[in-house]
Amino acid sequence: MKNITILGLIIFFFIACKDNSKTSNAKDAQQNYSNLTPLAVVTKRMNYFNEHNYDEFIKLYNTNVEVYTYPDKLMGTGSDRLGSIFKKDFENKAVAVKVVNQMDNGPYVINHEIVTTDGKEQKYISIYKVEKGLISTVSFVRGF
Repeated sequence: MKNITILGLIIFFFIACKDNSKTSNAKDAQQNYSNLTPLAVVTKRMNYFNEHNYDEFIKLYNTNVEVYTYPDKLMGTGSDRLGSIFKKDFENKAVAVKVVNQMDNGPYVINHEIVTTDGKEQKYISIYKVEKGLISTVSFVRGF
């Protein structure tokens, strides 16, 4: 009976540690970004964009991110929507961004960007809102 109890405790301890490590890893990823300033988060986004590192790029976004065409036309929500926009270009290494100017104010970072896709340049003003270390909304002003 004593051996069964000890075996049960060992199995319980193993399962508890395994489940806790998954939770801990998710929290660690969030904490890694939560201690960054909004400007640092957006700068990381730009770096991952140019490195075509989709896996790290997408981690900087809240899973419920909202993407707008300025001022209020909702283009889509969720990091899955971002995947449909960016993933193919990242895989093909067909996209790059140059930050011309950047400013921040509290949770907002505003970039003047030139995005090059397949050799074609497009100017943008991008407005990022960063909450708890993740980009929660993005608004794009284009066509100027």
